[in-house]
Amino acid sequence: MNRFVMNVLVSLGCFIGLLLVGDQAHAKYDIQLSDVNVSPLDKQVKSRQALTNKPIELFGPIEEKTFFYEVKTETGTKNNEIVFHLMHSELLIEPSAVTFSIDEQIVQSVPLKQTELKNKIVIPLTKEALSKGFHTVTVSFNGVLKEGICVDQETPSNWLTIGIDSYLELQGQKTEDVSLSDYPGIFSAKESQTVSVIIPDKPSLETRSAGSAIAAFLKSKSENGKGVQVIRESQVNAIDGNFLVIGSHTEFQTNWMKTMFTEANVTIPDKGLLLSRHRVNQSAESLFILVKSPKQFKDRVDVLLDDSFSKQLTGQHMVIESTPARGKTSGIIPLKKFGMNDTTFDRTNSESDTYFGYAPPSWNAKSTLELLLRRSDTLKYRENDENVELTGDSVELVVHINNVPYSIDIRELYEEENGVFSVQIPIEEGTIQENHLIALKVEVNGLRRKNPCYSNNENRWVFLSEDSHFTFQEGDSRNEKTLLSFPYPFSDASQQTKVILPKGLEVTDNDLTKLVSSLTAFGKVPVLQLIEGEQFTEDDAKNSHLLFLGGVNAQPALKKKEKDLVIPFKENAPNFESYGFLQEAVEQYSWIQANPWSKKDYTMMVFDAAHTEANLIDERFLESLTNLNEDSTVAIQTKEHHLYTNANEFEVKKGNLKAAQTSDSNSSFMNSDWWMVGFGVLLVLALALFITMKQKRLKSSDNE
Repeated sequence: MNRFVMNVLVSLGCFIGLLLVGDQAHAKYDIQLSDVNVSPLDKQVKSRQALTNKPIELFGPIEEKTFFYEVKTETGTKNNEIVFHLMHSELLIEPSAVTFSIDEQIVQSVPLKQTELKNKIVIPLTKEALSKGFHTVTVSFNGVLKEGICVDQETPSNWLTIGIDSYLELQGQKTEDVSLSDYPGIFSAKESQTVSVIIPDKPSLETRSAGSAIAAFLKSKSENGKGVQVIRESQVNAIDGNFLVIGSHTEFQTNWMKTMFTEANVTIPDKGLLLSRHRVNQSAESLFILVKSPKQFKDRVDVLLDDSFSKQLTGQHMVIESTPARGKTSGIIPLKKFGMNDTTFDRTNSESDTYFGYAPPSWNAKSTLELLLRRSDTLKYRENDENVELTGDSVELVVHINNVPYSIDIRELYEEENGVFSVQIPIEEGTIQENHLIALKVEVNGLRRKNPCYSNNENRWVFLSEDSHFTFQEGDSRNEKTLLSFPYPFSDASQQTKVILPKGLEVTDNDLTKLVSSLTAFGKVPVLQLIEGEQFTEDDAKNSHLLFLGGVNAQPALKKKEKDLVIPFKENAPNFESYGFLQEAVEQYSWIQANPWSKKDYTMMVFDAAHTEANLIDERFLESLTNLNEDSTVAIQTKEHHLYTNANEFEVKKGNLKAAQTSDSNSSFMNSDWWMVGFGVLLVLALALFITMKQKRLKSSDNE
């Protein structure tokens, strides 16, 4: 037992090397800068949070929606409010109304009038609603279309919409205890806010890679992804938001950066990655991510790129000496990893939001979804239910996976354990595409009574546990190298990917961040190794996936392998006409194929521009590539951002390949020794049959 305990303690101690260094105790949190203009405090601490990223529709006669918010520090009641922008059907009559509740206490009801179809409702937050902790805001819609008894109010024309411009505004929200645990939240961009990732003017490749990866991670956590920018130190004229400083201490050369380091009084460790929190001019929060040598970013920066690591950060300063290797993603993925919490569906809440996630890097077509459900007793079949009409033939739970519906009859559930029903849903092959993206939405139909004369007060509900989960069998679904799988395998953090930068062409820091962002999956950002094109060797290529930025004109290694490339080149120019693309229409293009330098199962992908005026990396092109639904190996984008692929040709080639394989199989059989053995056996059988028939004829003639 003692040995086991010791092993556990040692493992935990080495887990991410979270060692507090005594020298950092003298580091200052508040530092002052005069060389750079920093936005004043009142602009920084004012926080406006969007309530939703899409319009929310509520349907009558009764439906509600609940929002959540957190108060981190107590504040005064002035200028703290929730603002709802609403629209409603012009057919609503009195007493149609919308009611707002905070922490289950009704605070305001507003009538919905035919003469005023748009409403802006401002709800001041009282002292109770501003206490530290989490709070709920519930919007309850009661829509009436026609007066009378037993009138059916449940029609598509009975609706209320909560606008995307609805928001929560809290003043003076800041963390009382400065801690690294605020990462990444405090460095994510909200609405009009900006977050700067500052790197040296002449960064090493390791520093560029770390800066782009951290920026991509923060973009994935931000409401305003475009608000996260990578910027060089000499380009900083003013600080208008929180920022991070990434690099080797000796790489920074500007006076303002040197002054900031001196004011902060931080000590850079000889080994390890320093993380240190500071506030500049009582306004901007900053995080220093510093190393003695850029090579020390390797592996250690993972702690800032993976949710499972970053949530363990603590204290104002840390030195990361080591991080555990990123293991393979588990084949079991619970719904809470998609961001979905325990959900109760009832007559006022019949569907969930849409959640997004990714299947594991290695999986095959045999995947299942196990739902853990509870239901109200009122959803059991009873004799007296026979004359009551339901909305639909049954109470049905529908899971939409990539827009493919899978339904369950809630009333047909019989086997339960402690009130929990476990339902296995086999996922059909093709539902989850090769890019591994999963869009998930759940709705329950039939919880409302359609008979308007029947009481709707009966409590009918279905509970879905956040511990419901997908299960994926280990193994690759297929080995073909096609764009349908993008961003995999490059987004697999457990495998190495190298990015080869072009010779003679500039790739901006933010373009590099866009590329890394396109490879981000499930809260994990892969750390990419950057290599200059002219320094890339065959040894670099053998044991990793490759992403080339630039074609044969900018990549000497590709020029040497020109005959092995998927796209034919003529006089250093790609020949698109062979794929049916107009040569003059192409702006950006990309192709995928097996790594020609490796005998192992590694992949190579190339991004290039058709002319010098076009960007090598285009964000819309990357987004389009992640949403392909057909096999292809070559894709182009026009100036109007239209995407075309060689999907049709690829299918023809694949069909010809299968026919050739069948022909080769038959040919190989004919060329083998087995056909001779078979022919010999047939001869023996024929001879035996001939002798037997001859003997029967002789016996027959003798008898005569």
